[in-house]
Amino acid sequence: MLRPPACSTNDATEEWVEFTGRLFKLFSNPAILIALIVIIGVVSVFVLRRQRSRGWLVRISLGLILSTIVLSLMGRYLLISFVPIDTGEPTQAIVVLGRGKDLREARSALGVSLVKSGRAPLVFFSGKSDAPRIVKALEEQGVDTGILDGEACSRTTAENAKYTAQVLMERNIKKIILVTDIPHLLRAYLTFSGVGFQVIPHPTPFPASYSRYRRQILSLREVVSFISYGLQGYYSQ
Repeated sequence: MLRPPACSTNDATEEWVEFTGRLFKLFSNPAILIALIVIIGVVSVFVLRRQRSRGWLVRISLGLILSTIVLSLMGRYLLISFVPIDTGEPTQAIVVLGRGKDLREARSALGVSLVKSGRAPLVFFSGKSDAPRIVKALEEQGVDTGILDGEACSRTTAENAKYTAQVLMERNIKKIILVTDIPHLLRAYLTFSGVGFQVIPHPTPFPASYSRYRRQILSLREVVSFISYGLQGYYSQ
């Protein structure tokens, strides 16, 4: 049974999460991305033919396209390179971050498995849309409810850290294993460290159904989000 803190509502956050989610789903289709690039190219050529002095438009367009390609190809490597390795030591709790229905089953099973292997006495699920569904599914499977807990308020990684800290730190739980997908792990690790947790990151793989293109788009999204979180100061206590 979840015992979350009182959720504070923020319409701007909710709208931003919904917008970025729709945008990601849109560009997860390579045909749409290719069509957008073609449209930008046609518009650029049309403008340049009418106003030849605007050569900077081509340079900016090419720069954006090349930057996107480089970040999507290198993003996954850069995000992995700076994540500490899980040393296998025991902790006080396993914190599993929700990231959508496609990833729920695998990471919830991993969280329970880590508890059963002796890494921690508790698995804590974080995420407004994911945590309640995961806990309910595990209870229906007969998993001991004594090892399950979570919060059902958070809609962003920053809120994952905020609400998890509100629940766990009241019980003096500060040393955790943090479970999420590989591209998300560095941003999540630094954000949770920023609210005072001692974090051991533990990656989960993507489903086999995820195409190479979709994984690259996820990595690109994470690079942008990682920079954004740094500029907003989420990585410092």
